[in-house]
Amino acid sequence: MATLSLRLDRRRAKARGLYPIQFLLSHKSSVTTIGTGIAIRPEHWNGQINKAVVPKCPNARAINLILEELYFKYSNALRKLEINDQIAGKGVTEIRRMLLGPQTKEPRELMTDYFRRFAATRRTDSSQASYLYTLKVLREFGGNDIPFDTVDAGWLKALDTHLAEQHLSVNTRAIHFRNIRAVINGAIDEKLLGLDAYPFRKFKIATAHKEKEALSREQLLRVMAYSTPNPLLQVARDMFMLSFYLCGMNLIDLFLLERLHNGRAHFVRTKTAGRNPSPVSLLVQPEAAAIIARYAGQEHVLRFAEEHMAYSTFLNRIQKAMRAIAAELGIEAMTFYTARHTWATMADRIGISEKEITKALGHADRSIAARYYIAYDWTKVDRANRQVIDYLLEKESPNR
Repeated sequence: MATLSLRLDRRRAKARGLYPIQFLLSHKSSVTTIGTGIAIRPEHWNGQINKAVVPKCPNARAINLILEELYFKYSNALRKLEINDQIAGKGVTEIRRMLLGPQTKEPRELMTDYFRRFAATRRTDSSQASYLYTLKVLREFGGNDIPFDTVDAGWLKALDTHLAEQHLSVNTRAIHFRNIRAVINGAIDEKLLGLDAYPFRKFKIATAHKEKEALSREQLLRVMAYSTPNPLLQVARDMFMLSFYLCGMNLIDLFLLERLHNGRAHFVRTKTAGRNPSPVSLLVQPEAAAIIARYAGQEHVLRFAEEHMAYSTFLNRIQKAMRAIAAELGIEAMTFYTARHTWATMADRIGISEKEITKALGHADRSIAARYYIAYDWTKVDRANRQVIDYLLEKESPNR
């Protein structure tokens, strides 16, 4: 009798320290696996069919629902095979092929349906939203029900032409195609597709090199001097300057930043938390402290996360306000992220080492020694940041 169970494959971690969840198909002392396309951190594993992951696991509800649906799908197919006496004399590999192949009488999952399932397993809300937006674009082009067989190199080229006619930039189109590629790779990993069905061997994703926009010192001084009675625009200006004063800290990290310790901001970058969990430690300079005092929270450095406002709402408001400020000041293509590029560019201009710039930006150390054996001296970044701020203000830095 063939049996089906669920396991976490702990033999080898995938990207970001995640381990894949698999079904184990056992028959006559032989075992094979069926992929699910889902990978989690080991501490989030629970193992029960209806509660495979614990509630604190990102997207726990969606993952548990997907795994439960897959379990009952395979279990029901296995039961049908046994009732029809189709398992007798078969090996476990052949039974697996019967479960996944057309012999089960189950239609192959549509690419559009799998796309939604794949999106639900992404780690962050923004990543899920990106995949779901790509799915919307695909359905507008190819209809609601797109089978995997349709998506070949010719279809991708037609989609690219369609998106270009909609005036989407090369890089925006590249985001959609990278999402499609990730979904197809996931389907191949789950054995829903064979490697021969991979369309990106003959379709190359085009990208356009985009120069990183940094403000000149004169432009940044204009932003610093900007003042307005409009409260939203003033908040956006202050957050932009606060980001600059904190070595280009991302807006989401400012939003989530917890209380200071001994005048220092300690945090792990949200963008790279999964693959670079080492904390960043920045001394809050007086210019940053003055802005923080205007927006101080109780449990957070800034009050915005305590005002029952979703980060996505806060981000949209700040970005809209930044566009208005840019238009008013006559600065082209300025976004909130420009503060980060500007800090790094100014640091490089005044001779700060690449090592200190990298640490200040929260990027991962490339060398094994730096990552595992060297306790970094964050006062080096403190001195570098002071020099950058003094360069902006035309002060002679005592750290030079």
